[in-house]
Amino acid sequence: MRPRISCPDGCFEGYETERAVHVRGIRYAVSRRYEPPVSYRYPEGVHLCVKSAPFALQTNSKLEYYLTGLINQNVRQEESAQYLSVHMPKHRTEALPVMVWFHGGGFRHGGCDSAFYDFEPLVTEQNVIVVGVNYRLGIAGFTRDGSGNLGHPGLLDAIEALRWIQRNIASFFGDPENVVLFGQSAGAELVRCILLSEGTEELYRRAILQSDPIGAMENRSQMDEEILQKVNEVDPYCSTEQLNRLQTEILSSITEKGNGKYMVFAPHFGIWPLPEWKDVEARLRSVAASHELLIGCTTREVAVYGGQIPVLRSLDMFFLTRPVMEKILHKLSDSVFCDPSASFAEAYAEAGGKVYEYSFFWRQNEAFIACGHMADLVLLFGGSTAYRKEIGLGLSAKELNESGKPMRRIWGEFARTGCAECGEISDVMTIRRLD
Repeated sequence: MRPRISCPDGCFEGYETERAVHVRGIRYAVSRRYEPPVSYRYPEGVHLCVKSAPFALQTNSKLEYYLTGLINQNVRQEESAQYLSVHMPKHRTEALPVMVWFHGGGFRHGGCDSAFYDFEPLVTEQNVIVVGVNYRLGIAGFTRDGSGNLGHPGLLDAIEALRWIQRNIASFFGDPENVVLFGQSAGAELVRCILLSEGTEELYRRAILQSDPIGAMENRSQMDEEILQKVNEVDPYCSTEQLNRLQTEILSSITEKGNGKYMVFAPHFGIWPLPEWKDVEARLRSVAASHELLIGCTTREVAVYGGQIPVLRSLDMFFLTRPVMEKILHKLSDSVFCDPSASFAEAYAEAGGKVYEYSFFWRQNEAFIACGHMADLVLLFGGSTAYRKEIGLGLSAKELNESGKPMRRIWGEFARTGCAECGEISDVMTIRRLD
């Protein structure tokens, strides 16, 4: 007998494991290319939701394959990719915290049901519900609107998913008044943009930003306009194959010299519902006091980007050049990730918010890519697939799972209460509260 959930927007059957229930691939909205999402309600009847949610339209990622083994073009994709998946404890007797996951991938790769994300350890250990959300990516999600102006339909997708959660999550024994947003990399920036967007404050209670590349979001208006011009030169109703080719051409022709080149597709500040840069401080003053924040980075974020380059690995191993290489790694990590995240944390605290800032340092000296981008996800999501990859640092799945328990405990406690343990946490991270 499959578990069945009946909610305002449809009736769904998922599947059970020993300790959890999964309902995958629920459509929360529909859309035309570049247009805002429109909420979707299923017709009468029971709908089987046991397959992974389709990824948004995307091409392969060398970095993602190197870290996770995922070949994006082998995964089912849809251009109108407004799907979500719900993961919950098998035995639910009370309204549980709802943790909403937004995947990373530079706003052009990834999906909420990637095999790299095993939500069961977090769900079952912390007695929370996790909802993974897919949203439009790349050209389709972060270049233009239906009128050919700058737009970010992918951001609007994410906000629409939160409206679906508000309407329906109580039917899954989730608490709509305790929705906790969390994301990593581009997913963290998407969460930050949700926080800063007009009219979203009632859709969530608190937020976690992991390795947010905030440093790539400033001074990018010229690049955004150049990309928009190239996109608008192509028939807006062209095939998805042409869209992918155009995206590849754009990525290979970027001349931007600043940090913006690391995040070619992204939301646009000053384009509704995001404020102008000059108005961010005012927006923080209106939301920070009622929405707790946990934010941080790994200590060697950019190490994974050099992991595929043998000469860089060699330089990091040689005792004469290692100090220079480490200085470069830390400088670039600080520029794109760590320093801008720390500045945002301070601004959030100054605006009246309760803020916890962490630094993830787990096994940072044990390998070239140790403590790099996504290292925190290895622990947070149990390591059931990462142990076979270099990012697992040679540990078994059991060892990775045990190493991740302290981190999952911190994330679960923050989801429940908005508080986090401070100090050094089990050789994994340090956390401090900003006053």
